[in-house]
Amino acid sequence: MKVAIHQPDLLPWPGFWFKMLNSDRFVLAVHDQLQKHWVQRRVMMRGSWVTLPLETKPHLIPINETIVKPGWQDHLESSITGRYRGARHWKDRSDDVLAMIHAVDSHNLADINHQLILAMRDHLGITTEVVVTDPPQEKAADRVLEQLQTVGATSYLSGTGARDYLGDEAQAKFRELGIGLEFSDHHKTTGDSIVTVLMDVDDPMEIVAKAAAPH
Repeated sequence: MKVAIHQPDLLPWPGFWFKMLNSDRFVLAVHDQLQKHWVQRRVMMRGSWVTLPLETKPHLIPINETIVKPGWQDHLESSITGRYRGARHWKDRSDDVLAMIHAVDSHNLADINHQLILAMRDHLGITTEVVVTDPPQEKAADRVLEQLQTVGATSYLSGTGARDYLGDEAQAKFRELGIGLEFSDHHKTTGDSIVTVLMDVDDPMEIVAKAAAPH
């Protein structure tokens, strides 16, 4: 079973969905600490950030304890409308996207992103199971291994950024546990939200599923 693990990002970029598409089970790391300027609370749309306003201070707490201010749905709708109203597929796809947003009845950041991820997964036609595990007890690479063992992984599909902390020692632990390790070979067309792809591209899954050319 190939497993990917990712923090619950806000309407994330195509590389997120590439990992989901190419795994059998996708774990949302909702217990990770929120990073103040990272993409759990904000997303790039048309080359500029859209940020959810928070009730809680955006640091020193887990993502699943972070509370978003009331009115976030209207804020997100207004931001999307302002950026995409003239887009190629605005008329035929905007209602679906805005409906996803207003269907979420929560102010918990992890829950908001989790529900939006499930709705977008279904909209894109991806069938990968999305799960949340119990809070891990370990840190860094050991935390990843703990979650992989919990969900029965035989292979781990990692983002390329993990090369920085999955060094030789960590990779040896993967081998000891019989868990294969591979890195995403997604071809980056845009770093923008999946919403940009939906609004601009006739077949969004062509962008999501595109792999990089072999070296």
